[in-house]
Amino acid sequence: MAGIWGGICRACLPVVALAALLSSARADVVIGIAGPMGGSFADVGRDIKAGVEIAVAAANARGGIGGEKIVTVSVDDKCEAETGTAVANQLIGKGVRAVIGHACTAAALPAARVYANGGVLFLSPVATNPRFTDERAGAGVFRLAIRSDREGRAIADYLKDKFKGKRVAFVHDGSVYGQGLVEQAAKLFADGGGAVAMTESFTPGEKSQNNLIGKIQDAAVSAVVMGALQADAAVIAGEVRARGLDAALIGNEALALSEFKALAGAAAEGTVFFLPTVDKSRPEAVGLLLSLEERQLMPTDTVFTAHAAAEAAIAALGKSDDLGAAADFLRKSGADTVLGKVTFDDKGDWSAAAYLPRIWRGDAFAPLP
Repeated sequence: MAGIWGGICRACLPVVALAALLSSARADVVIGIAGPMGGSFADVGRDIKAGVEIAVAAANARGGIGGEKIVTVSVDDKCEAETGTAVANQLIGKGVRAVIGHACTAAALPAARVYANGGVLFLSPVATNPRFTDERAGAGVFRLAIRSDREGRAIADYLKDKFKGKRVAFVHDGSVYGQGLVEQAAKLFADGGGAVAMTESFTPGEKSQNNLIGKIQDAAVSAVVMGALQADAAVIAGEVRARGLDAALIGNEALALSEFKALAGAAAEGTVFFLPTVDKSRPEAVGLLLSLEERQLMPTDTVFTAHAAAEAAIAALGKSDDLGAAADFLRKSGADTVLGKVTFDDKGDWSAAAYLPRIWRGDAFAPLP
């Protein structure tokens, strides 16, 4: 009899080992990382990934979530709606409990619906379009980036201060983001007594914007506000300077990307753009800064907001497995992060967020004095 039981136990060993392995795998808390991991916005995807991975490593060193190890899985949404939906479903299939990422509105909006339906906590550290929270897909959707409609107000305030009594041109690429930003800034500038010399759209993706530059030259403006992505803004900047025009160039946050500087070259010098305020000087940020130095990465705002978003998600998941309870924690109590205590309003927007101007000087940009 003993021999029979011994044989059965030996036969069961592989099954027992497999069950233990599966149990261990199920115990891992999976956090998804989504964003543009290639192409023109690869810098953004890289920074999202770095910020989340560093936050996860630090959390695991402290014991993970309730003793469970946190693992990450990354996907490339290509900044596209269809791909955003597809990779969101992939992450759901991998059992994620939270997702950090999706920089572009085109991918973030449909992905948010997938996560809401799947009961997954979703925090975007980059998506700025007001629709992201105005059309909030669910209570578990949050934004750790500033709404772009606050960017237009920041630009208008800057123009009122620096270009009072001077003519300003407003140009945009016809996109929801670019046109909305420029039209809002132009209206607020005009309402404050500013002189709007022209508001003009252009066709994006062209190698030259000669016709547009001619209109800018004829308008005799002191500044040009661009609602454009980095490549188109570089074309405009290059041709404005090539014609010898000294109008100040003012743009949106896409001009912070290295591609703008690479394409615009010397024409980027002095270009002003607006980025969300991120305080990197807090004592809580020391560990992140050291990790970035080890990885030879710049301490960009995106790295910080992605890191803070991951910290907030980890704190919320540590409070409850239930999405509603986790979301309530973020809204009511907030989470301690490298950006300090992060709280959200009823729409899911980060409570402490503002745009400040930056300026290209040489090979880097800096806060505008």
